[in-house]
Amino acid sequence: MKHQRVRYTGLAALIPTLLLVAAGCSTQPPAVTPPAMPEQPKIAVEPKVEAPKPVIEPEAIAALQKMGGFLRSLKSYQVDFKLTKDEVLESGQKIMVDGASNLIVQAPDRFHFSTKIEEATIDLQFFYNGKEFTIFGNTDKYYATVAAPATTRELLTVAQDRYNLEFPFADLFVWGSDRENLGAIQSAIYIGPAQINAVACDHYAFQNADVDWQLWIEKGEKPLPRKLVITSKLEEGQPQYTSVMGWTLSPKYKQQIFTFVPPKDAIKINFAVNEPTTENVQ
Repeated sequence: MKHQRVRYTGLAALIPTLLLVAAGCSTQPPAVTPPAMPEQPKIAVEPKVEAPKPVIEPEAIAALQKMGGFLRSLKSYQVDFKLTKDEVLESGQKIMVDGASNLIVQAPDRFHFSTKIEEATIDLQFFYNGKEFTIFGNTDKYYATVAAPATTRELLTVAQDRYNLEFPFADLFVWGSDRENLGAIQSAIYIGPAQINAVACDHYAFQNADVDWQLWIEKGEKPLPRKLVITSKLEEGQPQYTSVMGWTLSPKYKQQIFTFVPPKDAIKINFAVNEPTTENVQ
């Protein structure tokens, strides 16, 4: 802001009057008007804007439950995942890597899952036949087998609690069920229609305390999840995981695919158990 120049008239204004007095005139000196002070600039105070409150739209929750109910009605299915995920380097820089996964499910107690991300050196297979659960590394040939509970849903819980294993497809068994903690959802909104691989979908966005996640659900009588994006809000760099899903309902497969048969060069090891500590005991 430029400073205003103030014009002072004090002594300069009195000079004509002083000359008249010196000549013997009795004229009274005029009143001197003090200079006007510059106006102070007005500072605009912006009103405090409160953050909008989270919105939970009933139709978004209903869509989630409808999708989950449809998934639980399927006797068997196959899902091909095209995925991208962020890897956060020690410097804090995010690197995006691509991968692919395949899942074959026979409800309620069988699945085979394979996943490969070359840049992250991940190439694994998972076998579950209702009795045993096995992980096999295709590259290093290590495998571990443990006795398993009677259903896939139970196995996923045990795998997370006891072995610290989280499967990217686990939500397929949880969405819309009594195991899903709907109370953890802080926001649920409908974004709009979208196309995922030429399939008409509805796009929804959800928020939890630790993650933001988006879901694209196929329109019509088969509300299948077609795309999932998860953003971790608590991890450094807020990395994202994106999965685009292609579905085959009632696929053809052999029962042997659910049971692991170790190759001759396979090396058996034991699962690392996530033992509870005193910090975890309530």
